Amino acid sequence: MSWDTLVIGGRAVLPERGVVECDIAIADGRIAAVLAPGEGGRAGAAAETIDARGLVAFPGVVDPHAHFGLGSADDWRSESRAAAHGGVTTVINYIQSTESYTVAAPAEQARAERDSIVDFAIHCILMNELHLAEVDACVAEHDLLSFKYFSNFKGNEGKYLGVEGTDSGFFYALCRAVARHPEAVLAVHPENIEVVWRLAAEIKASGRDELSAWTDSRPDFVEAHDMFTAFLFAQQTGCRLYIPHLSAACGLDVYRRFGADLAGVYVETCPHYLLLDKDAEIGSLAKVNPPVRTREDAEALWGAIAAGEIVSIGSDHIAREKARKLGSIWTASAGFPGNSTILPALLSEGHFKRGLPLETVAAVTSTNPARIFGLGGRKGEIAAGYDADLALVDLDEVRTVDSTRFESNAGYSVYDGREFRGWPVLTMVRGTTVMRDGEIVATAGHGRVVPRGERARAAAEAARSAGLA
Repeated sequence: MSWDTLVIGGRAVLPERGVVECDIAIADGRIAAVLAPGEGGRAGAAAETIDARGLVAFPGVVDPHAHFGLGSADDWRSESRAAAHGGVTTVINYIQSTESYTVAAPAEQARAERDSIVDFAIHCILMNELHLAEVDACVAEHDLLSFKYFSNFKGNEGKYLGVEGTDSGFFYALCRAVARHPEAVLAVHPENIEVVWRLAAEIKASGRDELSAWTDSRPDFVEAHDMFTAFLFAQQTGCRLYIPHLSAACGLDVYRRFGADLAGVYVETCPHYLLLDKDAEIGSLAKVNPPVRTREDAEALWGAIAAGEIVSIGSDHIAREKARKLGSIWTASAGFPGNSTILPALLSEGHFKRGLPLETVAAVTSTNPARIFGLGGRKGEIAAGYDADLALVDLDEVRTVDSTRFESNAGYSVYDGREFRGWPVLTMVRGTTVMRDGEIVATAGHGRVVPRGERARAAAEAARSAGLA
């Protein structure tokens, strides 16, 4: 027997088996077999052999939360390279358009296939009555199975993005529309913006202009308030629901009381809510929505990951230029890059400092988001038949974060100067090495859209079997 590639001598994080010494055989872009140590060399030849001694193979990171296109028109080229530096092999990107997604989504896919070096899928942000009316067509005709609603886009809040002021009636109608498709899922950004408007006016009038003022203007309970509404609508409609970027213990409490017992409800957080707080010295660079909170909130989120309540980690990556992040906290742009550091952050702060098992790291950064968003069977596991997407990690490598290595157009990281332990040294997408030893070795256009459609039902069943639905 012959294969295209053999990965030998290392360990791998395998579904239901844990961290296992093994060889990985790859053919035609898929994992052909997971073999006993040394068996690969005995069983056959390979065109390429990768020596993974001292390394751990993780399933390639599936980043379920990115905003490529909000930085520049060149985002797929630059930000997919940044992703590969961090072991990310699939990006699920939120796109937003005031026009029909039956037109906008194919155009986005064409850009990504031209420029990306990693694979991808698309979420559509639903913002107006046209989008509501075309949910069925998006699912049935265009393989678009995940959508997003901003509960904070009321009044003129979303005007800068061309978003009409929405209301709870529109939100409820979206839940009903998405619920018609059992494989589809609705992500909801939960913030009660009406409370924020009043509090922000008061805090600005007081003269405060620091990062913690931004946090205090959008307190934890405004996130929790709209989470409750989302859970109630999910209960009433049967809509599968995804809460992105959970930031606070208050929201965890609402999830435990009202969301945990609902089928098809999932919670994500982001590394910056685990590692940063409202007193961070980087100030306005850390401005994001919802805001970073307190150390107590961060520790509560770590506990929820360990307990299996938070099942997904997303970067919320936006290639904001640094110049747009500086100045007054009230005018600085929200959001920052982060896809290059998902895995190092979870390993350094979660595994090494808090004892989070490597299996949990692999689950929340890859297996779970793949299953939730209909990529199961192709992405998220090191198993025969899956795409050969791997992140080979040196767990002993201690590196100071230097964003100049990541090739993001943003040109900075909120972790610059911070030490992390555990870094990807090789990233492979469908059997092709795209990053090796900190160098990108793939060309633009290697990335492909990941089919979802009919596979989503199998993924949902796999999720149920794994206790995720």
